[in-house]
Amino acid sequence: MATLGGLLFERREELGISQNKAARDLVVKEEVIDSLENGQYLDLPEPTFVKGLIRSYAQYLGLDSDHLLALYRREYDETKYPKKSLVIENKKLKITPTSLTTAAFVVAIVAFIVYVIVQYFSVLTAPKLAVTSPQNDETTTIPIVQINGQTEKETSISIDGQLVPVDDQGNFSYKYNLKDGQNIIEIIASKKLSPKSKVTKIVRLTR
Repeated sequence: MATLGGLLFERREELGISQNKAARDLVVKEEVIDSLENGQYLDLPEPTFVKGLIRSYAQYLGLDSDHLLALYRREYDETKYPKKSLVIENKKLKITPTSLTTAAFVVAIVAFIVYVIVQYFSVLTAPKLAVTSPQNDETTTIPIVQINGQTEKETSISIDGQLVPVDDQGNFSYKYNLKDGQNIIEIIASKKLSPKSKVTKIVRLTR
């Protein structure tokens, strides 16, 4: 009785085609061609692939693909064999002193880079400055006005060129002597290597 592998082998030999050439022309491994011609179906990939290969091989050799597929189904009953599946090796992560040292080093490097970036942008940003009193364009009859405000830590405050103390929370307070008429008061916050922040208040003294 003719077999699938026997028909493929005889036809290939008749055409003078080597297994190696057939494998190269069909873009498969030579072992696959050899297993198919020898009926070693368990050594072949999944049935879907094999059926497609049989059709291609039949067309390549000039044979009837339907007849060859019928022989394949007769010789190999897929239901009698377990389905082939891709086995993926599960590699567990091993924690070793070397890996812990490496991880700590990476974390330290990342933390340093973040610190540098934060410091860089803090240098480029002018310090915050908020003056809560007096109100702008204020008119008063009292010759002394209380200037209150808040800024960032490690920031210097000057009012009309006069340095003003700043506490640990960034608060500052200063008593400013007014002149008769319009007083233009400049409050400036400065930080090392950073742009300055400035707030201008206008206070009018009337007697």
